[in-house]
Amino acid sequence: MKRKLLKNVRGETLGYLDTEEDGRRSAKDVRGKLVGRYDPRTDLTYNDKGETQTHGDSLSSLLTKD
Repeated sequence: MKRKLLKNVRGETLGYLDTEEDGRRSAKDVRGKLVGRYDPRTDLTYNDKGETQTHGDSLSSLLTKD
């Protein structure tokens, strides 16, 4: 698994994007809470409740600074 740290323009950490070897990705906030996942087989992004958010990978848009 690869982990990428995401920060905003002020350098504040927003969260992390984890990528599995099969291409599936998940986004976690700074506390480690899952905020969404992306499945490349369906090309859909899902929120933390498993509901479809968008077509394509939009995980970074689910991460916000509280």
